Amino acid sequence: MSSETQESPRSVEQEPDDSDSSQPPVEDSESQPLTIALPDGSASVSDAIVTHREMLIEPQEHGLATDEEITHLSEARSQISELQETVERQQRQIEELQSTVTSLAEILGTEAEWQTFDG
Repeated sequence: MSSETQESPRSVEQEPDDSDSSQPPVEDSESQPLTIALPDGSASVSDAIVTHREMLIEPQEHGLATDEEITHLSEARSQISELQETVERQQRQIEELQSTVTSLAEILGTEAEWQTFDG
């Protein structure tokens, strides 16, 4: 009985059912093996792993940003966003003031000239 159950899977493997098209095709001996490009200076996967570990331990020695630098840049970015909002708010206020002065100048029968500074 046990010999019959062993033969059954072999026969299935040797003669696949043609009606089952969901199975991926069986790779032949001419198929190319999977290759992964290694980082510069790494001769093997283990070398690449060691190199990456060193880079994470001492990021500044490998030209990577440290935690402190990332924190500093994040804070600077936040400050820049706040400054941009302030500048936009001030530009709106300037436009409102110019509009008010222009209206007053028209009421008085005169004109107002504006000088802008692009910088």
